[in-house]
Amino acid sequence: MINQLKIILLLLMIFAISCRNKENSNNTTIVSIIKEKNTRRYESIEKGLLDQMNSDKMDVQINFYTLDNDDLSIIRTANNVRDDNSSIAIIIGENATLLSMNIIVPQTIVFAGCFDDLSLSNIVRNRIQNNNITGVYINLDITKYIKMISDKNVDSIAYLYTKNSEMSANISKYIMRYCSNENITYYPLIIDEDLNTFEIENTSKSKDIDYLILANEDYINNNIYSIAHLCDKYSIPLINTDISDAVNTAILFSLDFNYYYMGRQLALLLNDVINNNGKTEGLNFVKLSDSYKILINEDIAKTYNIKFTEEILNKSSLLIKDGQLIKK
Repeated sequence: MINQLKIILLLLMIFAISCRNKENSNNTTIVSIIKEKNTRRYESIEKGLLDQMNSDKMDVQINFYTLDNDDLSIIRTANNVRDDNSSIAIIIGENATLLSMNIIVPQTIVFAGCFDDLSLSNIVRNRIQNNNITGVYINLDITKYIKMISDKNVDSIAYLYTKNSEMSANISKYIMRYCSNENITYYPLIIDEDLNTFEIENTSKSKDIDYLILANEDYINNNIYSIAHLCDKYSIPLINTDISDAVNTAILFSLDFNYYYMGRQLALLLNDVINNNGKTEGLNFVKLSDSYKILINEDIAKTYNIKFTEEILNKSSLLIKDGQLIKK
């Protein structure tokens, strides 16, 4: 009889533990993280996201996906996400987010990346159709700094990008509007992914370009040394939005962001979505306005006889002088 009671008690304990585990399992949120591949900033966003989730002890089960920049990849990934029982899809990366807006998924979408106004408006329009979208973003608006870099007059700007980048095309339109308003001549330099240096050189030697802005694209970043060498030949200062490339290249001015911080802010927004029963109602897009980074290169400035303004010197966080990188 005693043994039977022990067995009954043991079974009751196992049942109680099973119920508790099932309850905990039901409280676990299944999340899919879809990240654009092979880019330093997206790795930093993901690391910040995971570190903050771990710090907050968020009860989540994560499925990881890596996305190529093509329609087939997003369709394949969207099908996988539909089938993985996740309730929230986190999308890291500009092209990944824009591509995902074309695919209807049942999950709530939380995105992170750097967006110009035109690209962001596309996301806003999609949100009107499906209000379960929110995200954390920044806008690396280089035009705010064009006339701040130096006291010299800026008469012309060129922007180099590849023809297949929707983001870069939108930024080009934005720069064109800025130049029109400021009476600055604008030269869009659109290239295929085969780096036709003849086309760039032809424009460089025939036009008086004050600054050449480089699109933050993998292809251009991978060929940045060839581009810098060509522009140095015609004394054209370079501007970009990726400090990691600017440190070891002849870049005059670079505007960048602390993407690890963006990842941590993404996790905080994700937590708000989870606490809101997986919905984004009342949770607006979060535009981050701090943690920007500016690098200026005094060695390049001397080469081109450019004197930085006091304002840009004060705003800069990194300085290259006499070949040394100085953190301010």
